[in-house]
Amino acid sequence: MRSSNLFDITLAVAITLVVQVVISLLGACAPVLAPEIARERGWNVTMIAFYPALMCISLFWISFYVPGLLARIGGMGLGLACIVISAVGLLGLLAPTLSLVALVPLAIGLASGCMTPASAQVLGPRTSPQTAGLIMSIKQSGVPFGAMLAGVLVPTLVSRSGWHQAVVELAAGGVALAILVLPLVRWLNGPPVADKARLFQPFEPARQLAAMPGMFKLLIASMTFVAMQHCLRSFFTVYLVHNLGFSLGVAGLAYGVSQAAGIAGQIVWAIVSDRLLTAHTVIAAIGVLMTSAASLTAAFRPDWSVPSIIAVAAIFGVSASGFLPVLLGELIRKAPPGQAGALTSGSQVFLTPAALVGPLLFGGVASVLDYSTAFATLAACTLVGSVMVATTRPTQ
Repeated sequence: MRSSNLFDITLAVAITLVVQVVISLLGACAPVLAPEIARERGWNVTMIAFYPALMCISLFWISFYVPGLLARIGGMGLGLACIVISAVGLLGLLAPTLSLVALVPLAIGLASGCMTPASAQVLGPRTSPQTAGLIMSIKQSGVPFGAMLAGVLVPTLVSRSGWHQAVVELAAGGVALAILVLPLVRWLNGPPVADKARLFQPFEPARQLAAMPGMFKLLIASMTFVAMQHCLRSFFTVYLVHNLGFSLGVAGLAYGVSQAAGIAGQIVWAIVSDRLLTAHTVIAAIGVLMTSAASLTAAFRPDWSVPSIIAVAAIFGVSASGFLPVLLGELIRKAPPGQAGALTSGSQVFLTPAALVGPLLFGGVASVLDYSTAFATLAACTLVGSVMVATTRPTQ
């Protein structure tokens, strides 16, 4: 950790948080605009189902090359490049053909795949073992906040000037922010990476992580948690409405509570892992709580009261969204000087496939059996992950 004063740390956290919010906002625009675009052009709105899959593919691919990009332009330089890529990619929505519009999630995936390692590279040298998780949890809160902001801002812009103009305004706003922060890049980047040669080897960060004592099992367990997190986001509302007969208002409220609880959970879990317990212990506890929430969700019945549904949703959100900042904080603590971003990109090589496979597994089980069995199946996976972490002795 390099010497950093309070102003330096605060400004770095604030800027990376704003950058994360903007990238998340731009990434959420396409799903929000999808009904309007589909109506105008006569497209099938269900095509938006391919959006997260294309994002994940792009994110996975770029994760191998992020270390080299960090070595060339630094963490903050890459963060601003992510904004520009997201903004230019968003303009693809204006294209008249689906083949060109498909470039939008690919661009957003590139930006999303670079942003977390870039912020780790900026924030890593400014943290201590007692603050790493908290600082990363604050930055990560920009992901759900950006998505929520898109849900409010985008419809407002569309109602005022139409979706075409809204896309242009949002993209222009992103580029303007990047230009505004540009003078701070050199200062925020910090000292250059000393050992650059290894960073240009695409598989090196993932190999380093797998070789760290206790880290491989932690990553495998985190893969089950990522799968559950994405299944919560994708299927929870549908399950409540179409399978259990609850109103869309109740389902939306429960889902909103789960996301709000997730933001709070990120902060709380990170503080616990920074100051009270090891990251392995905290992640194991989160996994057990996640397993319990998923099991209770599988046990939902139409006669369950709304408060009980919302309570389970809150527990689900606190756990399913709470593990990632703890993991990122642990990666920063274990990373050699100047390699926090590289190791973070290595972790994405493990976690991103789970974001694809988890919903596919869930959907397959749900289509053959039912949603309750699908949630129970994912709960069994997270339980195995929790036990795996709990029985691993981490090294200091």
